Amino acid sequence: MNAEDLVITFKKNMANLSKTERRRAIESVRDVIRAAMFDDAVGSSYEVECCPRCGSVAIVKKGKAKNGEQRYLCRDCGRTFGIGSERILGTSKLPKETWMAYAECFVLMLPLRECARRCRVCLKTAYTMRHRLIECLSAYSPSFKVERGCGCELDETYFPESFKGNHTKGSFTMPRPSRHRGKQVHKRGLSREQICVMTGVNDSNETFFEVSGRGVLSRKRAMDVLRGRIMSGSVVATDKASAYVDVLAELEVAAHTAYDSKDHSEGTINRINTVHSLLGAFMEPFKGVSTKHLDAYLAWFKWCRTFMATDPGTAERTVARQLANGVCRSRIRDMFNVLPPYMDYWVASAA
Repeated sequence: MNAEDLVITFKKNMANLSKTERRRAIESVRDVIRAAMFDDAVGSSYEVECCPRCGSVAIVKKGKAKNGEQRYLCRDCGRTFGIGSERILGTSKLPKETWMAYAECFVLMLPLRECARRCRVCLKTAYTMRHRLIECLSAYSPSFKVERGCGCELDETYFPESFKGNHTKGSFTMPRPSRHRGKQVHKRGLSREQICVMTGVNDSNETFFEVSGRGVLSRKRAMDVLRGRIMSGSVVATDKASAYVDVLAELEVAAHTAYDSKDHSEGTINRINTVHSLLGAFMEPFKGVSTKHLDAYLAWFKWCRTFMATDPGTAERTVARQLANGVCRSRIRDMFNVLPPYMDYWVASAA
């Protein structure tokens, strides 16, 4: 029977089903298609190049598992491992078609409840899937570095501190009255209730985002972020923030141009402003991101900017390929009861 005959037979059988049976059949077909898409994107086999636990390349084959999967031995740490060790699919009980369905939600940046509905999992599972996927994929984002003779733009953006989440089951106590979606702050301007995120974009359009404490950027925090990223002899453009002057001089940049954000007659840092605008649009659908998870969402945005801007049509295949080969070491128990950062401010205020 050829493909056309199979399609005709399938249509006839679908027409004879009830609505409930037809819906279940469609879901089953979708799972088969997603599993096939995953296999096509990943390929027939994985390549094991190093130990997933210690990173050593001194590995040798050591028998096979009951399912026929090749096992390996690391001569440095002495542990054995399989193809799925430390990988999401190897440590998750969910089938690959569920992860592929979640990849579709991940690319579309859907809210958690919609992800849970589409993947037929509970809200807690959808939450853990999102954070495990972000950890896995963020390793594929390019690192940011500005070499001698290259240029970059630096700036900061600020997010209101947010304690978003369910605190009824944990030991965390809100240090202040709750606010609607973290939009309002008690103090105007760049107060210490605002979380600073340092950002940069270089000539290769590579970016970095790093959460850097509370309030207006200080010289120490700027140095901690820029050391190792900005090399001597590079060319840097910033706004008029005073923290950059001494830091960039100590890093021995070739030229530092500071533009006034209110006066555009001499020029602007348009590229980094565009990145901030895109970041704001990315964060808006989530209705406020908890400060303790801000790093993860910044990594998610960086991945989207890297892999979806060039060819959005292949984003799901990219997720499948990186998901199959990427490493995720976080466990579910590590994703809950995480305490918010920078709580010293509220301890000092209470005292």
